[in-house]
Amino acid sequence: MPFKKIIFSFFPLMLCFDAHTQDFSALVSKAWEHNQQLKAREFQLESANHLFKEAKSMYGPTVSFGVQYTLAAGGRSIQLPVGDLLNPVYSTLNTITQSNQFPTIENANEQFLPNNFYDARFRVSQPIYYPDLAINKKIKKESAEQKILEVRAFKRLIAKEVMNAYFFLESAQRAAEIYRANDTLLIEAQRVTQSMIKNGIALPSALARIETQQSVLYSSTLEAEGNIQNALSYYQFITGESESQKLNLPELPNPEMDNTTVREEILQIEKGQSMLNLAIQKEESFYLPRIGAQLDLGSQDFDFGFQPYVLFGLNAEINLFDNKRHQHRKSSYQVELNALENQKLYVSDQLELQKTMTKQNLKTAILQAKTFEKRVGAVKKLYFEIFKKYKEGSANYLELLDAQTQITQIQIQYNLARQNAWLKWSDYVYSSASFPVL
Repeated sequence: MPFKKIIFSFFPLMLCFDAHTQDFSALVSKAWEHNQQLKAREFQLESANHLFKEAKSMYGPTVSFGVQYTLAAGGRSIQLPVGDLLNPVYSTLNTITQSNQFPTIENANEQFLPNNFYDARFRVSQPIYYPDLAINKKIKKESAEQKILEVRAFKRLIAKEVMNAYFFLESAQRAAEIYRANDTLLIEAQRVTQSMIKNGIALPSALARIETQQSVLYSSTLEAEGNIQNALSYYQFITGESESQKLNLPELPNPEMDNTTVREEILQIEKGQSMLNLAIQKEESFYLPRIGAQLDLGSQDFDFGFQPYVLFGLNAEINLFDNKRHQHRKSSYQVELNALENQKLYVSDQLELQKTMTKQNLKTAILQAKTFEKRVGAVKKLYFEIFKKYKEGSANYLELLDAQTQITQIQIQYNLARQNAWLKWSDYVYSSASFPVL
């Protein structure tokens, strides 16, 4: 899939994600900035981008400087019989001229290995036609884009963790508030009971039973406060925020969220397919020539003299035979490509199943939470009716404590059901890729 397609595939998502995800945008962005593991993946992405730039730069020329200096003795040599050739001529000339102007000379013996010889040059190399370079650049580009998708997939997972951390913390805070509110009811019942004992309407055992229930409620409150600290620590670890934020969320989430976004996992597989297709294309170019140019600017001479020179050349290389090694590599890539196609189909079905199941789980969790709404109101109404009768002396303390216990239990159950609904919502947001990750 082209890089632009990756970008534009996220535009429909930006138009369709619901208000709940908008509420988390700022918090999730801070979590992305804080997460060290995400930063490590971004460094890997930066490395992949540099490798892509390196592949692009291979089209340009390279310049190098080299010096070679040799000292030699022995080895192969060539005999030059200059003495045998010229001495008779010189002797004749001396006779004619009656002089010794032409002395005899020895035969020459020249060594093949250069002694006290240097060669210094600047070499400019320029590829002209290298099919491998173009394919390598495309592979590096696909690899960099695959890293982008890996980063986005991890960002999506972090977004889910941020949502869950927020819901865990909010649920723990609500539980503590429920216990404190019910403790307030018991304090009022304690006050009324003390007054009734003074008036001879109630027995001291009623007061003792209420105080015991207060101790039980206090213990539950301490546990809830401990859960708040644990949830807050996890929230701070995920978001990097020292204090929790209060988001303006409704009581229950909206189950209807539709989008057309493709999950990053599918896009990563498609990138893998593109790279394998390029690898196959590389093997198919096995018999194409590789053409380059080379220019040397330098000097060479014996005894460190200066003799400049310019040397230009073209080089061409054509593969003729490798005992079918490139064909076997091509067949291997083709098999891997077939495997990726089947994996893509499996992952697509798996992600679609996950999306369907998480949406159904969300709907079920919301319906379950809604069943508590009337029950909470009914139990509260029952408690205050019994409390009124208790003050009048027509209901005993056991009925009052039982009604209070029911209030606590039903509110805690509703709190857990509400938390479960929001957790199922975050699961669906993740599985359906409803949160915008750019």
